[in-house]
Amino acid sequence: MKRLLHIEQIKLLNYNPFRITLGLYFIAFALGLLIYPAVDKEIPVISLSDLFRFPDVWVFLTWVTEPYNTLLALIIIMITTKEFSNHTFKTQLVFGLSRTDLLLQKLLSIVVLSFFATLLLGLTSLTLGLIYSYKLTFKIAMENTWLLGRYLMAAFSYMSFGLLIALLIKNTAMSLLTFLALRVFVDPVLFLILRKYEIKWYLPFRTTTRLTPVPDLIEIFQRKMNNAESLDETALDIIPKGLPAWLNILMVLLYTSLAIFFSYRLMQRRRFI
Repeated sequence: MKRLLHIEQIKLLNYNPFRITLGLYFIAFALGLLIYPAVDKEIPVISLSDLFRFPDVWVFLTWVTEPYNTLLALIIIMITTKEFSNHTFKTQLVFGLSRTDLLLQKLLSIVVLSFFATLLLGLTSLTLGLIYSYKLTFKIAMENTWLLGRYLMAAFSYMSFGLLIALLIKNTAMSLLTFLALRVFVDPVLFLILRKYEIKWYLPFRTTTRLTPVPDLIEIFQRKMNNAESLDETALDIIPKGLPAWLNILMVLLYTSLAIFFSYRLMQRRRFI
């Protein structure tokens, strides 16, 4: 395991597009520390800075940074298709690695990047929470940190889909365009077409994005105003319900498992020439 990870590390650190894209990902988070508070304009009743306080900062940042996982998927696509174009896969087979080892290398990269992204999100949320929270206890600060687990799952899922597409298409440009088309165009269009049917919540990318749901601004408003009375239930209708949390997580695990399974099948059958 350590040997495979070491080999993958050497390849990645010497690949400029990997370093550039990962740098952009890091910069996106770093800018969040500056940009999000900078646009803290007063809106009716609630200030944007309320979303940077514990425990709401965990909910807000996991939601607003969820699209960043697309960059991680693009990284996996680039480093995988590069191995086809440079015949690296074939070379590693000649030097004794199995096809299963080759897939395991990529999965280890996905695991490491997933933990990196989650750690970065955690540190960013913690920093903003400490800066903007005026009522701070350990219990309040740690509330909602379970969302980091969902973010980790979402990052892993995105990159697993990216890996499958890269192994299926092999060409870097076509793989990148295919993934972006599925994420940015196909999924939203299918969601609109199926908007009257419950099946819309079962779309692969839709289930993944629902792991980090939209913050409940109505609940935050109530808490800020110290309002003991519940708001009218109809006010909550503006927030789409989607699948129950347990079913949503189950569907993500299913789709991710299928992506890994088909990646394994492709890796076993693919000719690395």
